[in-house]
Amino acid sequence: MKPERIWHVVMDDGRSRILRKLSGPHEPTPVEIVIQGKNREMRDAFQDRPTRSFSSAGGGRRSAVEPSSDPIEADARAFMHEVLGYLEDQEKAGAFDKLVVIAPPQTIGRWRAEISNSLQTRVQKEIVKNLMQLSPPELVGAIRALSSG
Repeated sequence: MKPERIWHVVMDDGRSRILRKLSGPHEPTPVEIVIQGKNREMRDAFQDRPTRSFSSAGGGRRSAVEPSSDPIEADARAFMHEVLGYLEDQEKAGAFDKLVVIAPPQTIGRWRAEISNSLQTRVQKEIVKNLMQLSPPELVGAIRALSSG
């Protein structure tokens, strides 16, 4: 029986690191696929002046109109769709058997809300933890520690 091909998906709201073929402790660092989302700051998202509206009470008074959605949240959702789209394409191609997802709480929540049923069946484990700041060797060590414990 051939061993399961497990991909480890480490992500936050704007970046995803996918590790393929995580093998034994003395093996070389696995192939890492990085998907980078838009890196907008809040000030960039609200750089334009708010739209203005005339008062319905008359008198020519105008006031600012609040934006209808949070642009940072919209960017995070769009990024999640991009990551899930990539994983769905790879699933159809038969590139992996199982997924282990490691992300902060808010990202895990977004993952659960957006994931397709077919991809959900491939999820072996979800770990709520932020490992994005780690270097490649540190990330591999952290994943191995999480997997063994």
